[in-house]
Amino acid sequence: MIVGFVVGALVVGAIAALVLVRWLVYGMYDSIGAEAPTADMLRDESSALFRHLPFLRTQLAWRPLGVFPTPVHTARLPGSGRAFWLKREDLASPLYGGNKVRTLQHQLAALEVHVAAHPEAAVLCVGSAGSNQVVAATVHGTGLGVRVQPCYLKPDAPELDNTLNFLSTLSFGPPRVHFWRHKAAMLRALAAAVASGVDKVFFMGGNSVLGVLGQMGAALELAEQIQAGDMPDVDEIYVPVGSGCTLTGLVLGIVLARHLGLHAFRRPGLKVVAVPIHPASASLSRRLAFYVSPWSSFVPLTPRFGFGRVAAFLRRRGLDVDLEPLAVAFLSTHVDVIADADLVGRYGAHSARSAAAAAFDAHLEVDGDLPSWAQGDGRPWLCGHFVAKPFAVLLERLEASGDDGVVRLLWQTKSSVQPRGPVDEWAHFEELTAACPVLRKWADNGRPTSVLRRGHVHTTKDSRATYRPLMTKAAL
Repeated sequence: MIVGFVVGALVVGAIAALVLVRWLVYGMYDSIGAEAPTADMLRDESSALFRHLPFLRTQLAWRPLGVFPTPVHTARLPGSGRAFWLKREDLASPLYGGNKVRTLQHQLAALEVHVAAHPEAAVLCVGSAGSNQVVAATVHGTGLGVRVQPCYLKPDAPELDNTLNFLSTLSFGPPRVHFWRHKAAMLRALAAAVASGVDKVFFMGGNSVLGVLGQMGAALELAEQIQAGDMPDVDEIYVPVGSGCTLTGLVLGIVLARHLGLHAFRRPGLKVVAVPIHPASASLSRRLAFYVSPWSSFVPLTPRFGFGRVAAFLRRRGLDVDLEPLAVAFLSTHVDVIADADLVGRYGAHSARSAAAAAFDAHLEVDGDLPSWAQGDGRPWLCGHFVAKPFAVLLERLEASGDDGVVRLLWQTKSSVQPRGPVDEWAHFEELTAACPVLRKWADNGRPTSVLRRGHVHTTKDSRATYRPLMTKAAL
């Protein structure tokens, strides 16, 4: 009887834990809901999503946060002259670009409205120590009066790019920094935010209904550029997959563009080549078809979950078609998930294959107009955390194919700008590393991997002069 009681208690405890985890994860995904736009927001007419779904304009808060459309450029490999295209999301903003700008357009606008009504609200952002999402939310949130508290779940692999992101976030003076050294306190803060409804949480990678809608706008913008002749219709789009927000939005945007009759994404062999950047999700993809299986529709951070949530949202708001079955069909026939272990490597760092590919960043010949604020010669930052991994696949196929006429497009997700805010980030960094030996070791071991961006951080001495040249002072 005692054994039975113990087993029963363990089963009940396990079920209760699963229910609690589900409540927290779903709660974080849904934390930032849609808000009606302010009069000032309605004056901006640059949203590609609103151009094609105008009924959303008066229902959905939105801030551009950058300069759009982002350009499409051609890039050539040295020697062979073989070319591919770049969608320059890295040039989305002079403050901080990359794909996270679109992820935040509706979310930060909604938070701007929410914080105006609830000035006591805390805003938490979940990510790893080198998270682009945390940097983007902090930088662009500051400009809108939304003060973001980073919630660092864990360190990434040691790498200078990741350390720079951590320092960039500190330079904007976040009101509080939560990190893995105090996991229980951080989890309590996240749970309290979900329970209260007043405090808000950016889920991992910004993945949410509003984040996906921002990425749908990117796909529609690309469709407009193809339709205008800025580039030919595309055969293959190469994109990294972290939280899945960008991939989910691109697929939904592509099927919406087709439904609307835009003259883009019509090539019969169109493929979205998606490369997971986390070894755990890559392993699940190899073993259980994590990104495409029907069961994944119950799992946040997967495309099928997002398809259902976003399609239902759009139907409620007035869209005349259910995008979910269209997106599921596209996912099964037009999305190739490349999850090779030797390509994905460690989270937050180059694999051998991506490092070999990224070595081309100093030699690519890039053609196309740059915004007036852009620095350097316009070559993209092929970071090991994300974009170098799909670039490795693109490069391998390009070198193997010869001149096959296939139009390949790399979704350049890493910001060209490494921002520095108004606060002395080094002083705060010294305090944190003194209190957390793991953070100190992580920073000291972070080495540069790009020949275009050399620098280092040593916590035992003032390193401002060795990394700040890689940063750009933000003009807020």
